[in-house]
Amino acid sequence: MTKFRRRGLWALLSLLGLFVLGGIAARLGASWYLQSDRFRQQITFAVGKELRADGDFMSLHFADGTFYTDGYVARGQSGAFFSDLRAEQIRAAVNWRGLLDHRWEVDELNVQNLDVRFADRSSPTPAPVEVVPHLPKKKSAWKLDLRRAAVAESSWRWGATPDTAGSVTHAAFTLLPNDGAWLLDASSGTLAQTGWPSLTITSAKLRYTGASLFVTESELHNGAGRITVNGEVRFAHAADLQAQFENVEITPLLPADWRLRLHGNLSGSAHLTAPLPGNDVRVESDLRLINGQLEAVPLLDEIASFTRTERFRRLDLTRGSLSFTRQAGVITIKNLLLESEGLMRVEGNCTIAQQKIDGVFQVGVTSASLQWLPGSQARVFTVAHDGYYWTPLRLTGSVDHPHEDLTRRLVAAAANELLQKSGDDLIDTAKSLLDLMPH
Repeated sequence: MTKFRRRGLWALLSLLGLFVLGGIAARLGASWYLQSDRFRQQITFAVGKELRADGDFMSLHFADGTFYTDGYVARGQSGAFFSDLRAEQIRAAVNWRGLLDHRWEVDELNVQNLDVRFADRSSPTPAPVEVVPHLPKKKSAWKLDLRRAAVAESSWRWGATPDTAGSVTHAAFTLLPNDGAWLLDASSGTLAQTGWPSLTITSAKLRYTGASLFVTESELHNGAGRITVNGEVRFAHAADLQAQFENVEITPLLPADWRLRLHGNLSGSAHLTAPLPGNDVRVESDLRLINGQLEAVPLLDEIASFTRTERFRRLDLTRGSLSFTRQAGVITIKNLLLESEGLMRVEGNCTIAQQKIDGVFQVGVTSASLQWLPGSQARVFTVAHDGYYWTPLRLTGSVDHPHEDLTRRLVAAAANELLQKSGDDLIDTAKSLLDLMPH
């Protein structure tokens, strides 16, 4: 009986040893398999299917339930939101239970750097990137199940031409699955778009469904200025976005020659629509100018000389507002209002196309200003209301150096006044007329 027990004990110990050795062998075998090219191909296929892309991972390393790789590169297929994508320093914490069901179940994915170029829908094929084809030829049953992703720094670029080029850089964000969609929560970054000042991303919440990108909430800053944006981008149809402006500096939005002339901050709203694919962007906006100043404008300098009132050379604007539409390179401005209370007010509409302006305005000045303009109140500024005397003004020519018709009419009025004067009045009127003549 003792001998039987000894044999039984040895058998049990041997069996336990085989289990241990088997476990070690299985672990080593699993570790070898999880770092093999075959497994990398399966993972590559699963990720490519999810992203609608052809891509490739660099060598995979596995330790303590975590995968590491130096990078992943992919080219978007038809229907993908991107044309090329690169990710660096990837770490993924994998749940073993998913592997038994042929699911790559990633509890936590961390990416150090991500660079994405959005697909140009106006091009027949996406821009090529260097990709080494390691995808399996036959359909794989492996699926990707990502629970959470975090990207420390990312860059997103778009636009096929210099006029449409833009980017988001240095953006950190997290990504969570949600009922067949992805929720993206960004906490930093810089937004740059041709024709706009650089904006700092304070926060942005987006929802990506594959066919659409919803901007549910966002806040951006430019100095003390604040912009919020929401709306939807349907990749195969159109973009429809709304923006609210608060105290945004106007200077960076102006043409170069006007940046020294008009100052102040903007508040208001804008509505942007654009067909996709296509570059026919339409912007409609209602804006207010706050703490505005207008200076170094030739017409104002002329009025300052005519009226002998230096305040016209640098107008502190107590009110400023307009509505504008921009489409196909044409800017239409309506309901323009600029006022320096108690001195001057301008109202009107204009269009700007190919750097040419064509507008009709009403200019109102106070009666005190007109005393130095012979014949002006009788022949030019003939309509009185709202505390000003008014006259129409036509503005044409280049945006940088427009032509106006007010000076000519003031000179003609002074000349007519000269013909009706005599003696000392004639001499005074002649001096005023010489002041009105172009220098």
